Amino acid sequence: MRHSLQVERTNVEMEKTVEVILRGGRFKQYTQQELAGLREKYDLKRIELEVIYFLSICGENNTVACMHEYFNANKGHISQALFTLGKRKFVTAEQDKKDRRYTHYHLTAEGFVIAGELKKVWEKVHRDLFTGVTAEEMACFQRVSQKVYENISRQLEK
Repeated sequence: MRHSLQVERTNVEMEKTVEVILRGGRFKQYTQQELAGLREKYDLKRIELEVIYFLSICGENNTVACMHEYFNANKGHISQALFTLGKRKFVTAEQDKKDRRYTHYHLTAEGFVIAGELKKVWEKVHRDLFTGVTAEEMACFQRVSQKVYENISRQLEK
């Protein structure tokens, strides 16, 4: 009897841990803490830092719609962040040559400086989060995460 209670408690604790990770609250709190120095240094909001980082990794997928899909933020907040970043000369805007409804955003040299610092913060975050995780465990985590992502996407499409 005692063994089944321990197994049940372990399962409940594991489900709670998975739920906490999926909800992202603790992760968000931790990343906010790690990004605080850059936010203060450049007087930027979290969404502005996210936009800069996104633009540094997105390649041709540099529209508001792509950003919205990537971090599921309100399009108005993204547009406001882009406006502010443009005023501060961290980002430039270019209308799509084939479809004038779309605007493509690019980092300026100053924006790339911030992106470089952001990359270092994200590398630290990843090192901290995956300390003690073996390559095999990481591969398993990535496979499971991909399946969960696909399941969520499928449910949202219904």
